[in-house]
Amino acid sequence: MSAVAPPGLATPLAGSAPLRTALFQTLRFRLILSVALVHVVLMGIFAAAAVHEQSDRIELELLNRSRALISMTAVASTNTVLTEDLGALAEIIQKVERQPDVAYCEIADSRGYILGTTLPDRLGKRLPPRVDQSDSFPLAPGDPTLDLREAIQIEGQTVGTVTLGLSTARMDSAMRKTWLDGSLFILLALVVGSFAAWLLSLATTRKLHDMVEATARIGKGDLDVQLPITSRDEVGMLAIAFNNMVASLKHTSEEALREHRQRTQAERLACVGEMSASIAHEIRNPLSAVINSVNLLSGDTLQGEDRSQVIGILNNESHRLNRILSDFLDFAKIRESQPAPGNLAALIEEIASMLRQDLPPGKNIRVAVTCPPDACLAVFDHDQIRQVVWNLALNAVQAMGDDGLLSFRTARRGGKIVVTVADTGCGIQPDFIKDMTKPFVTGRRDGTGLGLAIVQRILVQHRSQLSVSSELGVGSEISFELDSGG
Repeated sequence: MSAVAPPGLATPLAGSAPLRTALFQTLRFRLILSVALVHVVLMGIFAAAAVHEQSDRIELELLNRSRALISMTAVASTNTVLTEDLGALAEIIQKVERQPDVAYCEIADSRGYILGTTLPDRLGKRLPPRVDQSDSFPLAPGDPTLDLREAIQIEGQTVGTVTLGLSTARMDSAMRKTWLDGSLFILLALVVGSFAAWLLSLATTRKLHDMVEATARIGKGDLDVQLPITSRDEVGMLAIAFNNMVASLKHTSEEALREHRQRTQAERLACVGEMSASIAHEIRNPLSAVINSVNLLSGDTLQGEDRSQVIGILNNESHRLNRILSDFLDFAKIRESQPAPGNLAALIEEIASMLRQDLPPGKNIRVAVTCPPDACLAVFDHDQIRQVVWNLALNAVQAMGDDGLLSFRTARRGGKIVVTVADTGCGIQPDFIKDMTKPFVTGRRDGTGLGLAIVQRILVQHRSQLSVSSELGVGSEISFELDSGG
C-alpha cells in the first residue's frame, strides 16, 4: 500500500532525492579519520619511544666503548711514554686507529708534547693548555666527535696523556635509519588503521544509508518501508525504533486520510445543499413571475396593453432564468487553466475597445488604459483572464452610473504583474467586501452573485486572488497578480 498524505499534512521530503553531503562531512570520513589519527598518534608515540630508547642504548654503547678503548690505550702506552719509544707508540696508535669510529688518537708526554698521533702534522707539537672536549652526550650542535681524555699515571704520578676522538657518523646513520623505519612503521599503521576503519565505517554507515533511503521513500508517501534488523547494537535498536515510528505514522496517516475523506464528503454535501438552496432561492422569484404570467395569459381577462405588459414580464423573467442557469453552469464547469506567455496590454486594449463601443446611450464613461512596456507580458490563460477582466469591468461600469472614469492599469512588482481595474463609482460597503466573491452573494437586485465567484475560481488556478480597495462615494480598485514569466 502506498499512502498519500491528505491535504494539511506536511511532506517536506516528498519528491526529494536522498540527501548528499560532502565527503569530508560524512560520518564515514570522520570515523576513518578518527581511527587513523588514533593509530598515527599511538604509533608515533611508540616509534618515538623506541627510537629514543635505541638512541640512548647506542650512545651508551659508544661511550662505554670509547672509555674502554682510551683506558686500554693509556695502559698499553705507559712504558713507551716513559722510554719515549716512538716506534712502539706508533704501533699502538695504528692499532687504535683501526678500531671502528676512531676519528683521532694522540699520546703526549708529561710536558704535553705529542709523541704519537693519527694526525701526522701534529706530531711533536704541544697540546694546548685546555682542550675543548665533548666527553658525554648530548654533543654540542654541529660537533660530530665524542672527545675523551685520560691521564697516564704511575703510582699516582701523571707521566702522559691520551686523547681519543670517536666519530658519531655511524651512530647518526643508525639513528636516521631507525627514524626512517619508525616513519615507515607509522605509515604502515596509518594504512592498516585506515583500512580497518573503512571496514568498520562501511558496516556502520551502510545501515544508516539504508535508513536515509527509507526516510526518502517515506517522504514520497511510501509508508510500507521497513528496515531489516540484523544486529542488536545501537544501530539495530535505532532500526527497531524507526520501524515502530513508520508503523505509527502509517496508522496515523490512514486515520487522517479517512477523516479527511469523511470531512471532504461532509463539506461537499453541505456545499451542494447550500448551493441548491441558493439556486432555488434565485430561481423562485422569476419562476413565480413566469407562472403568474402564464396563468394570466391563459385567461380571457387581459386585453391589449395589459396583455403586452404580461408578455414582456414573461420574456424578461425567462431571460433572467436562463442567465441564472448559464452563470451557474459557467461556475460549475470552469475548465483547467492552460497558462502560456501572452500580451496583457493587447488583451486589455481589446476589452477597453469593446466597452467603448457597447456603452448604453447616455452613459458618459471614459476608459483609460495604462500598460508600461515592462508590465505587458505575463503567463496566463488568455480566455480565462479575458473573462476575469471583462467581469471586473462590467461591475465597475454598473457601479458608476452615467458618468465616471474606468481605468485599466498594469505594473511590475518583482516577478509579478499586477492588473488593476479602478472606477469612480459608488464604492463597496466594507462589510460586503469579505463576502463579495462567495457564490450567490450580490449587491444588485438583478445580479446572480456568480460573476465574482467565477473570477475568484479562475484566479485560484492562476495562483492569485482578488485584492479590493474601496471608499464609499469615491470609487473602488480591484487588482490581482500574474506571473511575469521572466
